[in-house]
Amino acid sequence: MIRIAMANLFLVVIATLGFASVYSQIETGTKLRLAKNRSLSAVEQRLPQVIYICGLLILLRVISSGTTGWLFWVMVNLQLIIMMYSNLLVTNLADFVVIQAVGVTMFATAGGMNWLTTPAYLLGCLGIYGERWYGKRLKEHELLYLMPPIVIGAFFWWIVWLNNTTLSPSLAVVNFMGFAWAYFALWDFDHYQRRDQQVIAKLTREVQYDGLTRARNWTMFQRDFNHAYMQINDGPLALIALDLDHFKHINDHHGHLVGNQALMTVSQTIQAYLHAENTEYQFYRTGGEEFAIILPGADLPTAAKIVRACQKRIRQAKVSGSFGEFHLSASFGLAMAASSDGNATAVFKRADHYLYQSKRAGRDCITIEGETLTAESA
Repeated sequence: MIRIAMANLFLVVIATLGFASVYSQIETGTKLRLAKNRSLSAVEQRLPQVIYICGLLILLRVISSGTTGWLFWVMVNLQLIIMMYSNLLVTNLADFVVIQAVGVTMFATAGGMNWLTTPAYLLGCLGIYGERWYGKRLKEHELLYLMPPIVIGAFFWWIVWLNNTTLSPSLAVVNFMGFAWAYFALWDFDHYQRRDQQVIAKLTREVQYDGLTRARNWTMFQRDFNHAYMQINDGPLALIALDLDHFKHINDHHGHLVGNQALMTVSQTIQAYLHAENTEYQFYRTGGEEFAIILPGADLPTAAKIVRACQKRIRQAKVSGSFGEFHLSASFGLAMAASSDGNATAVFKRADHYLYQSKRAGRDCITIEGETLTAESA
């Protein structure tokens, strides 16, 4: 019995840590892929993780169907741990419902769901999912934060023992111990991983800001614009996409250091103007010589005034050095977000399309919702 208990605990803890490690890799890889594809889709960002969790639950059920004895209960325990812990990982109610539906179905096919266990389990999952709303206070008392899942785990194995004559009391206790240890190991893994990420972010600021221009980077733009789009029912939202004109010419003729100086000049000029205009307006470097401005609360006339002011200030800006000096210009695209867009990505693509419409019109132009103002008329 001692060897079975040790094997049980070892398998459960190692498997759950492996689950957390792969989940973290999928999450990081998804963010990199979306950044590369310039997609702001919140669904695309969450979908791979949900598929991974659901796929793993199905795989564990398939494996458990071919096992007996203590190994069968190890598979059940792993499903329980993954379902419980996923309630703290997912940030969307729809994702939570999908994962729980898959998990309950897997338990039901194994004969583990009845009139007593089903409502008890779902109430337990809702309790853990609810920790995200009061979790900040509980995290100040870490033992209290871990208490709900541990209590639910104990209740789960008590119910399973009552309903299964093949599960001995000692094996039920061993499985609960495995559940508690694995859950603590997952929490500890997540705790130190997030703390390390916070330390790195504090030291380098690369998580939020572009190292050259000190503008917020693509990752922050993706997060902030998704959030802003979700609030469009509360007020208007405008997005400006801009691109520094003839940047390749600047790099080729004056060198990359002068090109960097041009990018920093644009960033400093626009950020100073926006900060004086409204502290809620945010400026981002979305890639290369491309930038974006999020204008929450700005209607079309206000946004049009701001984009013209940005064009004027960039025109007045100049880069100087041993080579002499030259003035800058940029092309702009302005789009107003609407619920009919469907998602933030559609708004961004529209603003980006207007930007390239300005480029095709001869550069140093502004395109506002499809209408292009040339350098002379702007």
